[in-house]
Amino acid sequence: MNRRNFLVKSAGGVGLLAAIGSVRSGFARELGKLKDQAALTDTVLRRAYMLDPGVTYFNHGSIGTMPHAVHSAHVAYLKICESNPWYYMWSEPWEAARKTAREKLAAFLNCDADEIAFTHNTTEGFNLLAAGLPLTKDDEVLYSTLNHSGASHCWTHYARLRGYKARQFSIVMDDIPEMSTTDLAALYTSQITANTRVLVIPHIDNIIGVNHPVAEIAAIARQKGVEFIAVDGAQAVGMIPVDLKELGVDFYAGSPHKWVQSPKGTGLMYIRKAVQEKLEPFWVTWGQQRWSGSARIFEDYGTRNLAEVLTLGDAVDFQSSLNVEHMTRYRNMLRKHFLARVKAHSQLVWKSPLAEANGSSLYGVEIKGTDSREVAAKMFKEHGYVFRPFHFENWNTIRLSLNAFNTSAEIDRFFELVDQYV
Repeated sequence: MNRRNFLVKSAGGVGLLAAIGSVRSGFARELGKLKDQAALTDTVLRRAYMLDPGVTYFNHGSIGTMPHAVHSAHVAYLKICESNPWYYMWSEPWEAARKTAREKLAAFLNCDADEIAFTHNTTEGFNLLAAGLPLTKDDEVLYSTLNHSGASHCWTHYARLRGYKARQFSIVMDDIPEMSTTDLAALYTSQITANTRVLVIPHIDNIIGVNHPVAEIAAIARQKGVEFIAVDGAQAVGMIPVDLKELGVDFYAGSPHKWVQSPKGTGLMYIRKAVQEKLEPFWVTWGQQRWSGSARIFEDYGTRNLAEVLTLGDAVDFQSSLNVEHMTRYRNMLRKHFLARVKAHSQLVWKSPLAEANGSSLYGVEIKGTDSREVAAKMFKEHGYVFRPFHFENWNTIRLSLNAFNTSAEIDRFFELVDQYV
C-alpha cells in the first residue's frame, strides 16, 4: 500500500476528511444566513465582515477584507493542519479539497479547471510569462502606461536578460474621462507593429479604474498577428463578472485577496490549454510529469499553505452566493453618487471614465492645491477613512474603491469631512 492509500484508509485520513467536511458544513450554514435575508442591504452585508466599526473602508483596490464566514473557515483549516502537519501536506483529503477549490475558481471564471494555476498574486503570474514565453530578439512585448508595475517591471527585467524588447506606450490620463470603449480599443491596437508578439492589457487599471474592452482589443490584436494576449485581472475578478472564454485571451492573472476577499497571498493564473506547451515553468518541482497537461505544472508546489488555497474556494462560494446583478447595480449607484458629489465640489476633479461602460468601482479624484497624501493621512488618523493617494509628477489624486457594503451615507460624510482639508 503506498503512502496516499495508507493515509486515506487509515483512521487519521478518514478523520481528516470528516474534519474538512465539518468546516464546509459550518461555512454553508453561514452562507445560508445571508440567503435568508429578505433584502440584502448594505447594513446587513456590513455585518458579514470583520471591519473595525471606526473604519470606513474605501480601499478594496489595495487589499480586500474577508467576511466572517470565510475567515472562520480559514482558521478552522489552519487548526486542522496543525493537528497533524503530515496529513496537512500529503494526505488524499487535502488533495481532493484542493481539486475542489480549483474547480470552483474555474467555474467562477468560466474556464477549465486544468487551465487554472494557484499563484500568490498577479505579479507572480506575470513573472512566469516574462521568464517563460518563447520570445526572441525580434519579438516585442507591448503595454501601456496604465499597466501596473507588477505587470510591467518583469518584462523590462527579462528583456535585458533574454534579449527581446519591452515597449510601453503613453496614454494621456487627462483624456480618459471622455474616452469611449471604441477609443480605448483603437488606442491599444494602433500601437501594434509587425514585431508585437505579446500584448498586455489591464482589465481594470489600478489608478483610475478604466474598464478595458478586452474582448474587442484581443480580437483586433489577433487579426494583426499578436500571438499572446495577457491580461492583468487584479482589479476585475470579484468586482465584475469575468468570462475567460468570452474574452478570448491566453493568460489572465489575478489577486483574489482584493475583490474576491480571499486570504492574503492567494493568486490565480489562467493559462489557456492551447498555449500551455509554449510556456516554460517558472517553478520546477517533483510533480512536473505527473501534472503534465495541466496548468498545475506552473504552480509552486512543494510546501504550500494549503489552508489558504482551500479558503480561496470558500471565498469564491461567498461571492457566488451574492446576487451579481444586484451587487453590480448597487456599486454603480455608489459610483454615480460619488461622481455627482465631485462635480459639485470646486476643489475636486473626476479623473476616471465618465461613461459607465468603461468605468468601474475604482475611481480617481484630483485634489486642487493640497497634497493628496496629506489628505489621506489626516482622514484616516482623525476619522478612520481608508483610501489610497497617488502623487507623482503632475498627478495629485486620491483613489476610491468602494464595495457593496459601503453606503451613500459614508460618501456624504466623506464630503463633509474633506472640506476640512482642501
